[in-house]
Amino acid sequence: MGFAAVLVAPWGEAQQAPPPPDPVGVTPLPDAPPAAEPSEGPSPGAAPVTLADAVALALEANFDVLAAADDVRSAQLGYSTERADFFPKLTPKFNRFGDDTQWGMELGQRLPWTGGSLVGSADWQSRPDIAAPFVRSSSVSLELRQPLLRGFGPNAAHYLLRNRRRGREGRERAFERARQRVAVEVTRAFYQVVEQRALLGVARQSLRRSESLQQASAARLAVGLVSKLDVFRAQLQAAQAQDSMVRAEASLADAVERFRFLLGRAAGDALEPAAVSLPEELPDELEPLEVLVPRALAHRLDLHESRDEVEDARRTFSLARQNLLPQLDLRLGLAGRGVGPTYGGAWTAADRQLTFGFETSLPLERSGDRAERALAEIQVTTRARSLRQRELEIEAEVRRAVRDLGQIRKSVDLQKTAVEVAEQQHRLATLRYQRGLASNFDVVEAEESLVLARSALVSLLARYQVERVELLRILGTLDVDTEFAP
Repeated sequence: MGFAAVLVAPWGEAQQAPPPPDPVGVTPLPDAPPAAEPSEGPSPGAAPVTLADAVALALEANFDVLAAADDVRSAQLGYSTERADFFPKLTPKFNRFGDDTQWGMELGQRLPWTGGSLVGSADWQSRPDIAAPFVRSSSVSLELRQPLLRGFGPNAAHYLLRNRRRGREGRERAFERARQRVAVEVTRAFYQVVEQRALLGVARQSLRRSESLQQASAARLAVGLVSKLDVFRAQLQAAQAQDSMVRAEASLADAVERFRFLLGRAAGDALEPAAVSLPEELPDELEPLEVLVPRALAHRLDLHESRDEVEDARRTFSLARQNLLPQLDLRLGLAGRGVGPTYGGAWTAADRQLTFGFETSLPLERSGDRAERALAEIQVTTRARSLRQRELEIEAEVRRAVRDLGQIRKSVDLQKTAVEVAEQQHRLATLRYQRGLASNFDVVEAEESLVLARSALVSLLARYQVERVELLRILGTLDVDTEFAP
């Protein structure tokens, strides 16, 4: 009996409990740490960062966020340029050619609400070649041109400016959505690293148990307690466990590099997610859909943008319909010209007169304008339909996200039970094998079930942390600065 116990000692090297008095003299293997605890941490020499710090770094250096910020700045410059069209424009001028001298200024002003424009100029000229006393001349003109039909009103006057402002608002919303999306992606990458570390720990524990089983099977074969088939089966199990660990290490390296890329860092950078635990106790049930769906419809930035696009289409349709009207402009002007021996005398002697009139035109060929009106009307219908479609899509996204979280919560409870059952099955199969009541087939099968159950639990717990943040994004209530505050 003592001889048998010595031969199978490798199978019990890692045991903590004292060996029971059985014919073989070996005890079950120790259980692996709970799946939710981080069995692996950052690699040596790495610079660990928390999730909050990782999101903050990504919002400063992520390529998508930087591109969205550039779009915002470009849209702001475009809006400023368009708004400058409504500023007064004063242009001094001076011309010297031979003995002739001419100087003056031009004035232009777009009226902000009526669609009209104000244009004026004042010129003074000196011509010594003309006989005195009329060597100086002055002229002044000021004209108001006001559309009465086509081009009249704030919609026509501010159309381009409003388009620029809407473009700026759209870019700002896209920037905020990019920040939310990057925050979710960083969260996903962070917990993928945490998940792969835990899976690597599970694989290493499985490899240790498989190698111990292989040693024990070889020792039992040496004393004739098992067949060669048991040794082959244990060797295959150890090889598969080794392959699982190699694949887990590669997946971990990929996850770390993906994490660094989202932070705008090189693949060889030292940044890595800090070691965190995956809590197995999940929060209570979510709020009902009757509350979450209206909240998403009220807060989603892309839905706000879709609603504004409908209003943009209506403005375009209104302008296209107005463009079918004849061009009828009111022209009111003041002009005067005078000559004299001095500039002051020429200005005083100027004969000023007020002019008043109308200008109208109506092209006979209007197919282009009518086509623009028809296209604008179609665009209104299209944008309204897209808005309704987007509302339905958002509602579906909320329902799907709530179902996913509910499914994860139920699956976690079931998987925790599965882990407990798999651990008990593994202990029982190990004990039966140690006592010579069965081959190691049951041990190999129980090992596979245990690894699958623990791996599934780890994946579910990591996925829950990501889906929780994703639900906030879908609801439109994800405040990146508050949710990921240090």
